[in-house]
Amino acid sequence: MSAFFIRLLLIAAVSSWSVSSMGTIRSIPHPSKPVKTTTDNRPAPEVPPIPVQNDPQTTTDASPAADEAEPSPGKKKRTVEKRRHKKRVRRCYTGASPRQRRTIRRWQRVPRIRKPKYREGFRDLVIHSVNLGERIRVFPFLPNGELDPAVMDQIENALRDKHTAASHPIHPRLVKLIYRLADHFKARQINIISGFRETREKNEGYHGKGRAVDIVIPGVSIAALARKARQLGRVGVGLYPNSGFVHLDVRTGPSYFWIDRSGPGKRSCLRRVLTKTAAKWDRRWRPRHDEPKRHKNRKGKLRGALPAPTVVVENQTIAEEQSDLNSIPEHGL
Repeated sequence: MSAFFIRLLLIAAVSSWSVSSMGTIRSIPHPSKPVKTTTDNRPAPEVPPIPVQNDPQTTTDASPAADEAEPSPGKKKRTVEKRRHKKRVRRCYTGASPRQRRTIRRWQRVPRIRKPKYREGFRDLVIHSVNLGERIRVFPFLPNGELDPAVMDQIENALRDKHTAASHPIHPRLVKLIYRLADHFKARQINIISGFRETREKNEGYHGKGRAVDIVIPGVSIAALARKARQLGRVGVGLYPNSGFVHLDVRTGPSYFWIDRSGPGKRSCLRRVLTKTAAKWDRRWRPRHDEPKRHKNRKGKLRGALPAPTVVVENQTIAEEQSDLNSIPEHGL
């Protein structure tokens, strides 16, 4: 009996040892993914490998990141230019004070003056210099279609410098273009914000040469005025929304259009626009387009046509001579 029990105990001991040894067997970790186990047979959290300086794989992976962190010289230059442009834009004052807004509304107010009159098909022109407080009404063109020299002297005086009262001859084509704009919009008056400007600098500009004006047509938006002025060809047209006027100058070269949103007396914010449109209207321009058009009434006659002058022949008019001939009987001839 004792031998039998001893055998049973040995078998039980061997079986318990085998079960305990099987529970403690660990799984072989993958060489690229090490796994650690705890005493309760649960895998421990993974720890990222620490890069080694001498590891070639780590250095090759880190090199692209280093290249992205350091931009190229061209990219650095563009970034610096963008920052400088932003600084320039910030310095530019793009607004109008309440006082300037009231002034713009006053410029746009249509004056209570009579409608334009006509003479030999040409209308009259009312020019109001807002800074000088002067208004003139003239017929720029003679019956033959040429500019009147006496009227040109009056326009020159109306466009003189407001500070020094100095005047300069106005370019004839500039007067023709002002007339065309007034005729197109049927304006009763042209407000001149600035005409001739006397300057001591070598680069006088178009104002210093009598080839430019800053104008406003009462009742016409400055955007519509600038749009029409751009179609004249061989001109410079600047739109000043916050200052409230349109710059117009005559040029021998190509046209140049721009927008300047700076307020009066502030730093310029000039930006060129519509380069293709300028080239298109320059190609279409011809010198004959600057000449004024004669207006006719419904009967096809010139508006404001002057009566035919009577010719005196030996102190007797042609009409009186014709009446005398009609009174003579036929047999008396």
